[in-house]
Amino acid sequence: MLLNLCLLLTCTFLVSLTYREWPVSRSRNEHALRLLLAGMTTLLLVYYTESVGAFKLDLRYVPIALITLRYGFRAGAAVALPVVVWRLLESQSGGLVSLVNTLSVLGLSSLLRPTLDMTRLTMWDFWKVPIPFLGVGAALFVVPESRGLGLLAYPGMLLLHSVATLLVLGVLHTRLKLLQVTHDLRQQVLTDDLTRLGNRRRFEEELARLETGGHLVLLDLDDFRRLTDTHGPDESDRALRYVGQVLRDAAPDHSFRLGHDSFALLLDQPEAQVRAVVAHIQAQLAEPGAAPWAALTLSAGLATRLTREKPAELIHRADEALYLAKTNGGGRLVAVEHMPRRLPVSTLPDLRPRYSLWQAQRTTVELLSQRRPLTNADWQELLRLAVATLGDVSSGSLNIRQGDTFFIRAVQGYTPDLVGTPLSEVSQVSWYGQGPEAWRRGVPRVRRRQDIGQVWAEADARLGTEERQAFEELGTRKALKASLCLPVVLGGEVVAHLNLESTVAEDAFTQTAIQDAQVFAQQMAALLQLQERWHELEQLARLHGDLNLSADDQAVAAQLATTAHDLLRTTSTLLLRYDAAQDCLVPAAQAGPALGRPSTPALLRRGDGLSWQALDSGQIIRADRLADAPGAHLQPDGSTAGSAVMAVPLLSHDRQPLGALCLLRPAGRPFQATDEALAAMIASVGTRVMERGAHLSDLRATLEASLNMLGVALEARDLETQGHTQRVRALAQRMGEALALPEEELTALRHGATLHDIGKLSVPDTILLKPGRLTPEERRVMEQHAPLGAELVSRIPFLHPQAHGVVRWHHERWDGAGYPDRLAGTQIPLLARVFALCDVYDALTSVRPYKGAMTHEQALGIIMAGSGSQFDPELTVLFGKVVPAPEGAPGAGIPAA
Repeated sequence: MLLNLCLLLTCTFLVSLTYREWPVSRSRNEHALRLLLAGMTTLLLVYYTESVGAFKLDLRYVPIALITLRYGFRAGAAVALPVVVWRLLESQSGGLVSLVNTLSVLGLSSLLRPTLDMTRLTMWDFWKVPIPFLGVGAALFVVPESRGLGLLAYPGMLLLHSVATLLVLGVLHTRLKLLQVTHDLRQQVLTDDLTRLGNRRRFEEELARLETGGHLVLLDLDDFRRLTDTHGPDESDRALRYVGQVLRDAAPDHSFRLGHDSFALLLDQPEAQVRAVVAHIQAQLAEPGAAPWAALTLSAGLATRLTREKPAELIHRADEALYLAKTNGGGRLVAVEHMPRRLPVSTLPDLRPRYSLWQAQRTTVELLSQRRPLTNADWQELLRLAVATLGDVSSGSLNIRQGDTFFIRAVQGYTPDLVGTPLSEVSQVSWYGQGPEAWRRGVPRVRRRQDIGQVWAEADARLGTEERQAFEELGTRKALKASLCLPVVLGGEVVAHLNLESTVAEDAFTQTAIQDAQVFAQQMAALLQLQERWHELEQLARLHGDLNLSADDQAVAAQLATTAHDLLRTTSTLLLRYDAAQDCLVPAAQAGPALGRPSTPALLRRGDGLSWQALDSGQIIRADRLADAPGAHLQPDGSTAGSAVMAVPLLSHDRQPLGALCLLRPAGRPFQATDEALAAMIASVGTRVMERGAHLSDLRATLEASLNMLGVALEARDLETQGHTQRVRALAQRMGEALALPEEELTALRHGATLHDIGKLSVPDTILLKPGRLTPEERRVMEQHAPLGAELVSRIPFLHPQAHGVVRWHHERWDGAGYPDRLAGTQIPLLARVFALCDVYDALTSVRPYKGAMTHEQALGIIMAGSGSQFDPELTVLFGKVVPAPEGAPGAGIPAA
């Protein structure tokens, strides 16, 4: 029986595979297939039956009962008939028993069928599962010699049939549940989140299945932008949800949302009924009310699918009808068959471009108004509209410049994997194929089938291996019959490529089609110009922030040169800084490729070159050719002689020279007035930061001098330690540089070293100048100079906080036996640990009231002996390497700086 059960479940799994979609198809062919598989299953179960005397025990009645419950008595009888005949031919008594059992299963299942829904079983239905099998095995009680066997076999057979039925139902329901979940997930992917209508992807799938004679209706809300502007995006979303509800009620499962306020219907009904559906939708939306979305008007364009018509062609015709509906007042339905080929002027006096172009212009205006960086999805939508507008265009791509490289930002009709592919400028000029001059003027280029292969080959030769392989794998590439390339030009520079291709006709790009494509190119140029302005503002803001955070003059110069190079797309940018000591300009930073840079002099005397001309006049100077620029200090070579040049003065608020920016561009891309304005803004930011840097340098120098004077004044109380402050500061600086400390920590270390003994101002002279050893009470007074000194320096403005730590903790010990806070190990700040070595070394090698000066070797030996107890072991090793033996007589210490 175990084999029988396994065969039953295997066959059930095979039957479950006939269910391939949800909702379950009611096809007669599929029903017939399931009946056939059920009949074969019963025969297979009988073939592998288990014999008990004259009786056969198997699970043949399970599929018979399930088929009867699902399809009725006749279907169950058809499945059972072959098995009954087989048993009658095999054994007359066995056949009669099989016939009785089969009739009981068919009869009880038929009686149970009205009360048991096999597709929606619940826990309360499980008690009904054994009922169809109550008659199976009852014959055992009729024959006297088998009554004993019946008492044992009948309950087991009833239980086994019931369990097998539940297992079979479990397999079938699992398959159906999987189909249902898959269907629900697919519906979510194909559903617009806001309106719960089908999205564009589902629309394209359903449109591809629309049969000849089916109707496409494109719908568009009239003047919907006014509602958004007046009531805000929240009310706009509520209005769109309301429109979605109206469309779902009027045409459930046949309505779609294509764009922000664009919708579609796909209806396989007579045209009169389609018109009635559209009229009902328009009437319901136009009903007056208090809500902001009341009294909406809806324009509609209707097209009927023709024989062998492609989906794109059907959309194009409905698109044309929708445009006419909107340009004739809106709120109406226009059908394609009612559009004459030549419309009288009196009928439509104001005939504008096709609706797709109008829709693209509206999309462009919306993107311009949003004031945000555009994404690949935005460019994809514009490209899609361009391809949809031109009837015979099947594919296209949009390549946008970023620096010296073009990147594919959108594709239509090709694999999305191409998005992001980099393309060099040289390869784009080769693909254009009409020379760089026409390319920079934005002249449209059209190629036919016979020329496209040669152009592809020339462009491929300029690509890298990965890019070439990506294009070679495009199957549609060989099918192209016509290609249109439109360079998008801004300020005399190609900033994008709009490529449109046709696999339909070689004459796809007529003069009208080219003009339509140029409209899209103009819109893309406008968007790119806005993006460029946003990018410039972001770069300038970032430059201002970065420069304000930078205290390094070299970093400021490098950042300024790099930003000018990126924003003005130069081949080379040189920043010259004014050196007041020599009264000349010296190179400070350069950006751009190292190859091809013109040679620059080591310094530029006052009055030499364009830079000094710009500084003397206070004006930006431009020249189209470096070789022809009067007094150009950049020495042109063969590759840069024809470059355009621009010199930008950097002047302080009182018109004093700070430096100059020298910018180069390739020949044929001269600097324009817009470039001059941008350069002036960059110079404005740079001069402010350079002035601030000079001012801060003066303040730092003043602060250093003041602190040094204070440190020297402290030595006046202890004449025998003169020079101690300068020596320990110089030694601490060398240790900090050996540790590669950041500049601000080096400054904190110097300041802490300068003021480390400021707390001795509070120590009486009798203790400070005592020649002998201090008493315990005197030592406690002396040890108070560290915390008192930290309190004093905390009141000095602009002093780095880490300098306070040097003053307070430079007498702490690595083993925790120091003062004032008994810190140990790494609890002691790094700068204090560094300075402790310097302070002790100088004390050992200097004369004090209570001792003489040690030699360098003696002092270093004592310090090494204190490694791990008084001093940080790692810093002690470094100290031994950093501090060389002083020149001169032993015991002279380190010479004062």
